[in-house]
Amino acid sequence: MKNFVQRAIQKIDQLDTKQIVDIMRSQASDVEMLENVLESIHDGVILTDEKLTVLYSNSNCRNLVPMARFRSYEGMALSKVLEDDQVLKYINLCVQQKKSDEDNEFTFQKGDSLQTIAVTVFSYKSSSERIRSSYVVMLSDVTEHNANEARLRRSENLASMTTMAAGVAHEIKNPLAAMAIHLQLLRKAFGRKETLTIDDAQRYLDVLDEEISRLNSIVVDFLFAVRPMDTRLRLGQIKRTLEEVVKFVMPELSEHHVHLKLDLPTSLPKLEFDEHLIKQALLNLIKNAMNAMESGGMLILQARHDQNQVLLKVIDTGIGMDEQTQLKIFEPYFTTKATGTGLGLTVVYKIMKEHKGDITVQSKLGEGTTFTLYFPVPRSERLALDSQAMAEADYEA
Repeated sequence: MKNFVQRAIQKIDQLDTKQIVDIMRSQASDVEMLENVLESIHDGVILTDEKLTVLYSNSNCRNLVPMARFRSYEGMALSKVLEDDQVLKYINLCVQQKKSDEDNEFTFQKGDSLQTIAVTVFSYKSSSERIRSSYVVMLSDVTEHNANEARLRRSENLASMTTMAAGVAHEIKNPLAAMAIHLQLLRKAFGRKETLTIDDAQRYLDVLDEEISRLNSIVVDFLFAVRPMDTRLRLGQIKRTLEEVVKFVMPELSEHHVHLKLDLPTSLPKLEFDEHLIKQALLNLIKNAMNAMESGGMLILQARHDQNQVLLKVIDTGIGMDEQTQLKIFEPYFTTKATGTGLGLTVVYKIMKEHKGDITVQSKLGEGTTFTLYFPVPRSERLALDSQAMAEADYEA
């Protein structure tokens, strides 16, 4: 159709009035069809020129983001149309930095509930000589999608709790059996009115005390793993938290002949995290690394800023693990050690999911293991970093 119209324009002097009218009707029909399609979709669509002047917007935009009350937005500056400063700032950054196809989520109060909207900016070169480049702003309601993800996480947590409950039942059997045997020995001794030596009595009591402590550890770890975490996210410097953990574990590392290497950049973006829980996760990983290096070795704590996330790596030169072990390492009650509940890494996994992050493992037998923690950089921090980068670029220019 487009090529046909272009050829017709080139020969317009040769066309009669009826032919010109037919071409215009055809074009009008195409535009009307496109507008009907855009009006029928659930997403909001805003088309602007290179100066962010609105060329078109469908009616659903008003239902998704705060917008000024005008019958039409055509010909108005986008800054006069959108009434949310954060959304406008994000769109401006995408345009200035030529970022395309990246979405960002914003939350708005809608009545008694919250609505989460994903904003995506697309750019394209227009074939029109009047409009050299244009931008399309897509607004998508992802509230239900996020709710479905939350329901899926709850379902996964329930399945995990079932697995852990079965593991607890199995783990409790051994200490209970040991306690029952030694209590039975005590009853027999009292029943026969035998005189217990202090050494025998102390031995029985030591076994009972040890098994009670073991039971307590199993129960405490289980409750920590299955209870909803009281996660209190605060914006802070993860580097400072990491340094505090290092200071705490240094004496134990020295005792186990483990040398520590810190590989940290001079600065990292601020993250939203629960300091207590992240310290717990790091301590679990460091303890796991020490257990893998019984004869000593090297422990490396590394941090990196990679685009929209911060990576923390805990690297050891221990015994490593095979592929099958790596696949099961985060499962509840899976352990390769003679002692321990097998919940330490399960807890770390849960803590990272509470932070909307992730954890992965890479390992080779005889070479060592690397655990990587992934933290998302908050939107506010990303915007601040982008603004700083733009200011520095302008200064250098």
